[in-house]
Amino acid sequence: MKSAFIAVSAAIVLASLPATAAWNDPNVEGTKEYRLIKLYPQAHVFDYEAKDYDSARMLIEYKGGIDDPGVYDEIEGKVIRYQVEHKPSVSVLEVERNYENVLRSKGFEPIVAGKAAKYPGLSFGGEDTIGYWRWEEPGKGMIWVSLHAFYNGGHESPQSELTIVETKSMQQTLLANAAVEAKATNLADALQQNGRVAVYGITFDFNKATIRPEAGPALNQVQAMLQAAPGLQLTIEGHTDSVGQAAYNQKLSSDRAEAVKAWLAAHGVDAARLSSAGFGDSKPVADNATEEGRAQNRRVELVRR
Repeated sequence: MKSAFIAVSAAIVLASLPATAAWNDPNVEGTKEYRLIKLYPQAHVFDYEAKDYDSARMLIEYKGGIDDPGVYDEIEGKVIRYQVEHKPSVSVLEVERNYENVLRSKGFEPIVAGKAAKYPGLSFGGEDTIGYWRWEEPGKGMIWVSLHAFYNGGHESPQSELTIVETKSMQQTLLANAAVEAKATNLADALQQNGRVAVYGITFDFNKATIRPEAGPALNQVQAMLQAAPGLQLTIEGHTDSVGQAAYNQKLSSDRAEAVKAWLAAHGVDAARLSSAGFGDSKPVADNATEEGRAQNRRVELVRR
């Protein structure tokens, strides 16, 4: 009887003991290592997600010294997310520094990196560490990385959230010649009625005047409109959001407008029918304090001369 009581008591004690530490568990099924960043050693990926096309919120600028210093944007493209449980002896600062060193070695530019307390106004915990980085991979486009490392209930439970976005536009597979012509007609109608029209499909590499391949359909529509109306003359205007210095934005918008003009001239439009101008962030059409507003302000406009 006594031995039975001891056995039952032992079973109760064993049942009450914590399970094997989560950081030692196998990674969640389907986890894949990102091609530029190895999985963190002695850690357990407990949530993993990869989408061919999605969006993730990224910090694109930190303006220290003001009440709302973080400028965020929804970055679209291939999105990969990891949630990780780390070994108890690892600090969240160590996690951040490891990722920071790897990313710096590959050429990533930090927007912010280190202890969250260094960056007031970003709404992270006092002991948390954070990082936002970006890098333009030659021939492929911009890659954005965000990291948030924190203690989940105590210093024995360090965790991190890592998000990676490879920017690209969603592949559009159903755009036929008739659709191009129809959209070109819509552009022409808007110009006829209003004297100007904003074209949001003309996109550029980050902080550059290099036209991205996915801008082709929008540019084809502008080309088709000009070919259908040989007497039409246009000024191509470049506009930016308010992120960055005004002088820099002014030059960037001018260079982008000139790049569109050059593309059209290279595709059969008489350059004499075209002029270009840049206005930087001086003519917003929406609120630059919101992500949606900044997206509307980054635009190319066509103005009838």
